[in-house]
Amino acid sequence: MMLAVTVSTAQGGTAAAPGADVEALPWGPPAAGIQSALSLEGSLTVGGPFRFHLVLRSAAGQTVGLPPAGKAFGWLLIAQNLGDAKRAYYSEKVPMTAAGAAWPAELSGGRAVSLGPFDVSGAKVYSSKVARELLTAYVSGKGDADLPNATGTLNKMLETGRAMAKFTLCLPHEGETPTLVTSGALGITIAPPDVASLGPDARETFLSNLMTEFDRGPWAGQQAHDTCVQLGKIVLPHVLKAVFETGRPSHARLWLATTVADIPDPRSAGALIRLLDEPAGGVQNVVAYHGVKQRSDRLDQALLAKVKASPATSRLAAWTLLGFMVHRGTVPEEVLKAGLESDDPRARGTAAEVLAAHASETNIKRLVALLADPNERVRGIAAKMLGQSKNPAPPVLGALVKALDLPGESTRQRICAALSELARKDLPYDPAAAEAGRAATLAAWKAWWAQTQPRR
Repeated sequence: MMLAVTVSTAQGGTAAAPGADVEALPWGPPAAGIQSALSLEGSLTVGGPFRFHLVLRSAAGQTVGLPPAGKAFGWLLIAQNLGDAKRAYYSEKVPMTAAGAAWPAELSGGRAVSLGPFDVSGAKVYSSKVARELLTAYVSGKGDADLPNATGTLNKMLETGRAMAKFTLCLPHEGETPTLVTSGALGITIAPPDVASLGPDARETFLSNLMTEFDRGPWAGQQAHDTCVQLGKIVLPHVLKAVFETGRPSHARLWLATTVADIPDPRSAGALIRLLDEPAGGVQNVVAYHGVKQRSDRLDQALLAKVKASPATSRLAAWTLLGFMVHRGTVPEEVLKAGLESDDPRARGTAAEVLAAHASETNIKRLVALLADPNERVRGIAAKMLGQSKNPAPPVLGALVKALDLPGESTRQRICAALSELARKDLPYDPAAAEAGRAATLAAWKAWWAQTQPRR
């Protein structure tokens, strides 16, 4: 079957000297001296129009002849990666006769010809599983009876998310194998429909199906999250219901909790407070990190109370520290104290980064104390943060030198880098050096401090 395509010839058939915009198009490989590229007109939404332009040019800058429009046609390939599912569809034939007088008899060197827009919204599409059978029938010129069964129409098969599109132009030649000119891959984004404009039944179906996307896998959950955030409060009742359904996969509940946090609303804040009592630690950590985006005093207080009441082994303090630091730029003293006292080295390391961002005299003393931390990574972070503090006070320098006696090659490297920065003395520590060289570096720093300390 040949698709009846609507084309605006006023916009099609335009020619322009290749410039920055033309060169930026996703040009495909040359075939018989011709290159093609695909560009979309407007934005794409689920169930909405799908219009594209086909751009042709001579690949070598020389004039190339084309067969009559009545013999030329092409087809679209559209692929979507939907998490654990990959789908690809081929469209029915798109006739070049639709271009009318815009179809060129030849392509002259140095100029690109734009055809379209072609509207293929209602085009039949075929599964990539029957690609061999379908494309063989296309190129050989077989009739509709020889084609496999169509999967549906393009505007009903595409889903919200990212996709890739290519167009293959078939140029038949009498008694010869047709020339196939394939465009480069064009990345496209398909936005969700205008849910408010849907009828009640259609809206409920769409939103219910969207909630099932969270269950399909982590990648699908991320895409469903992005769609929900785009839609905003209209989808919130469905998300709030789904996030408390404990039978869902763990990845689904984590993305659902993130979605709740990313839609500002008093209902979201209330739901996140309830989720802080979830036995699944992963959900609590999502609330701790993302929940502060709500900027809700009620949620902040609930989160602080939860951090105080959590055992020292909990990672909740670390995630709360990160959340406030990344999303708010400041960390409450109660959270910072909980992070410093946590048994989790990640919480103490994160606390060190927070202390450096607010390098008061008190916080510098706290960083110095972390140089004696039993965890090597925490000591290394504290040393790095002190080096960035630009504070060469004797207690800081002395603590750094003293920390060189503790084990950890990477930590010693960071300590020496911090000392070099603060003392303006280039004496780095190379963990890969011979033992004698490493020992000499440590001895040099200790000798420097012994000589410097009396003067100070």
